[in-house]
Amino acid sequence: MTQSAKRDLYAISALILLANLFKRSPIYNLFYLLAMIILSRRLWRSFPRFLAISVLVGFLAEVIGTRMCTPFGCYYYENLKPLLFDVALFVPLAWAIFGFVSYLTAGYFFKRRRARIAFASLLMVILDLSIDPIMTSWRAWVWETTTKINWFGIPWTNYMGWFIVSLTFFYLYERLSKGEVGEDLLKLGPLVYLLEMFTFMIYAPTSVKTPTTIAFLVSVVVLLLLYLWRWMK
Repeated sequence: MTQSAKRDLYAISALILLANLFKRSPIYNLFYLLAMIILSRRLWRSFPRFLAISVLVGFLAEVIGTRMCTPFGCYYYENLKPLLFDVALFVPLAWAIFGFVSYLTAGYFFKRRRARIAFASLLMVILDLSIDPIMTSWRAWVWETTTKINWFGIPWTNYMGWFIVSLTFFYLYERLSKGEVGEDLLKLGPLVYLLEMFTFMIYAPTSVKTPTTIAFLVSVVVLLLLYLWRWMK
């Protein structure tokens, strides 16, 4: 790795750490955007394509979801503003941020495309085990669909929808680009993923401490098992 790439990696790490320290503030998104600009220069040159695909697919999925109750179930946005076509503008960027973290993590453990895409989509679902209870506790969005099988009141259809949407934009990105990411950036993926899960647990309102704590522990177990598997190969 060149000195320039090392400096980029240090800057990205610092920005992501700052983002998580300010997770409850809109500045969280700004820090991630700055990190994304830096990593696009040398460490992941096709990242702008990933960003465009994930934002577009995420936005379209939310537009369809709020109008047709597919693929997540029926819901509407309430305390998350501003809105465009009844979708909070923050949400498509969130798809990109969490997709970025999940894709790097999956890319570190899996070199085969199908396994990488499938595992990245699963990681997105695990992230949402924390995200959705927190956001619904703030009434950022409100669920109208109820199911007998649910995650602390969140319908299981939501998690099926998260997997499908994530799978879609990961697949499209891989089809439309070479997907070449620097190995040193991939190493950062699992650490950032665990940091995200940890700060979700730490900053979660008291009413949703249980689901966020369980989700964090699930992420730790899953990644530790994969580290062990990678070490034993």
